Amino acid sequence: MRGGTKLLLWNEQSSSVSEKEIPERADAPSPAPWWSRHANSLALVGGFLLAFGEIVLNLLSGDDVVDAVWPHAVRSLGWTMALRASPALPFTLAMVLGIAAFFGRGLVQRSPHQGRLEVGLHTAVGFLLGLLSIHFVMDAAYLRGAFLLLPTLYGWTLAVLLVVVGGLPTWRSTETGAFSWPKTAHLVGVFFAAWLVMPGIPALVGMAPAPPDAPRIGYGSTPGPYDTLQFSSPYTLPEAVVAVQGDLEDDVTFSVHLTLPDLPDDTPLATVPLAVLLHGFGYPDVDAYQAWITHLAAKGIAVAFLQYPSDLRPEGHESFDERYEEGTSNFLQHTYRNLSVRAAMDHLEMLALREPRDERIDQAIGDVMIDPSSLWVGGHSLGAAYTFLSLDEAFDRGWGQHALVVALEAPASRPMQVELQHDFTRMPTNTLVQIAVSEDDMSVGICPGAFHQQQFASLPEERNQLIVVRTDKYGFPRLVASHYMQTDPAHDRLSDWGFYRRIDAQADYIVAQGRNDTFTADFAFQYMTDETMLTGMGQWEDGTPVLPLKLFHDGLNTDAMFEACT
Repeated sequence: MRGGTKLLLWNEQSSSVSEKEIPERADAPSPAPWWSRHANSLALVGGFLLAFGEIVLNLLSGDDVVDAVWPHAVRSLGWTMALRASPALPFTLAMVLGIAAFFGRGLVQRSPHQGRLEVGLHTAVGFLLGLLSIHFVMDAAYLRGAFLLLPTLYGWTLAVLLVVVGGLPTWRSTETGAFSWPKTAHLVGVFFAAWLVMPGIPALVGMAPAPPDAPRIGYGSTPGPYDTLQFSSPYTLPEAVVAVQGDLEDDVTFSVHLTLPDLPDDTPLATVPLAVLLHGFGYPDVDAYQAWITHLAAKGIAVAFLQYPSDLRPEGHESFDERYEEGTSNFLQHTYRNLSVRAAMDHLEMLALREPRDERIDQAIGDVMIDPSSLWVGGHSLGAAYTFLSLDEAFDRGWGQHALVVALEAPASRPMQVELQHDFTRMPTNTLVQIAVSEDDMSVGICPGAFHQQQFASLPEERNQLIVVRTDKYGFPRLVASHYMQTDPAHDRLSDWGFYRRIDAQADYIVAQGRNDTFTADFAFQYMTDETMLTGMGQWEDGTPVLPLKLFHDGLNTDAMFEACT
């Protein structure tokens, strides 16, 4: 009989069992749906996946993995830098969260909406675990343990949420006292949160020694002596480049961004030198290089920041067989970016070096001319690799014949193609090359820079420098030599000491050469070639020296650090 329940009855006289059908009550509650019974677990998983939502959407829109993660990476970097700048902030947040944990559990249990609140809390726990997962992946790939307080704050927040959700940790069931898998998972989660918090405690309470302050005077201090003015002038990309452009840089108007020193009306100067700076792959953002640009321009240099496209998709690029050999690579895109760089230099010449030049230059520096015979040329990452292209083009135009500084920062592999090779026999006597690689560069590594040094082997050894910027995690904030230390978002004390001091000295040298100021030129040259002055990095707050830079004149052939490169 359908719709009822069978009841078994015992008949003592016959010692038999009989069945009696008991009608089912119409008002008996039906079982809860499965998603309701597992609402908290689903919320936990949903929150975890939500943390990856932006990255997934970027991937679906056509971004590659690096571009998809980049907005989150920059945002996390901003949070971290804010926490680093004010240790009192995470300490205050920790106290507020601690108070929330103390009262939160009771409020949840007494709330008439306890079920909904627990779903929301489980979603928050999952979301936080997702953020931690992204952080660990980024840390392994790029950050290399540089950032301490963000995972510390994540850990403390996780501990608070777990206490509010499940109370004090235990592996036994509250009702039965027996072993419980959910309680054990809760206990493990609390211990995991504590593990995240522990490394940051010395920083939170002020026990970890601070790195040296930025230099107050001299190289690496406030840019000067001039203020600066900046304007942009779009240039036309070659048709061959436009034909292979992707859509990831549709919002970029490729331009020459020119930054000039704001010279006084009564300046005795007749000329200022020229600097040509190239950005890294996928980073045509002039705002990310403002500090670098300003340190050069404020010394008295006209600085041209050239944008070139990264997202290029020539025919066959998807199935192309990529090769890397001795600091070179064979990417198809090299050819098209070379066309772009040279087009930008054409525009720069029309903009600033020929008459009539852009009237905004006259407004900034009056009758002073921009003289490219004293030339600074350099770049970051792929821009450093393409410095070989821009320098070769500069020589073709007759630039850099009086004095030259070449600055390759965290350089990537340069083009392998025969038609993109350079002729450096035209370097002037007054040439200085500084190639800087970062110890924890997880993007391009240290090998391309070591191979690039060999391209300048004709120079006297003191003028051909390979510099390794080292990681030092002794105190707080940790000083980690990453791929991005030359950019504004990653500007820290390691940048002040290991990068901007050198940029100031390079600028002083090229400006002094342009003015035939031998005293200043000799001082800057001595600073950059004296190993003690160049490599010293100041002291931690307790007097412990920060690990110095390493200087090599033939790194590839003389030091075990580069053995893996060959």
